[in-house]
Amino acid sequence: MKKYILIAFATIIFLILILVSFNKSAIVYTDFQNAKKLGKRVQVVGSWIKEMPIRYDINSSKFEFYMKDKKGEVMFVSHNGAQPNNFTIAPEIVVQGFVKDTTFVASQIITKCPSKYEGEVEHLKYGGEIVR
Repeated sequence: MKKYILIAFATIIFLILILVSFNKSAIVYTDFQNAKKLGKRVQVVGSWIKEMPIRYDINSSKFEFYMKDKKGEVMFVSHNGAQPNNFTIAPEIVVQGFVKDTTFVASQIITKCPSKYEGEVEHLKYGGEIVR
């Protein structure tokens, strides 16, 4: 009987450790202001500010631009890597990284692809026929 209690107790401890580990590694969505406060790796959703300078240095492979988050705060973003292919036409951008001083250091940039069919509505009728 003691053996089963010990195994159950060890299993519970193991599950708790897995949950704590997973929770620490989870990346939260936030804005630039909270990213500064948190001081850890986060994801911020926003848009590239087209009126501000954008730079890609081929020698250092550094891509830099200004981004506005959903709350309207603007921050300089620096990424060690190439500019994503559809960056200039993406309606929305997600940057993963952390804030260092006044710069958001992005480890990854994810762009939302604009749909070439945006605005068109398709309805699927009962029989499988598509009506536009």
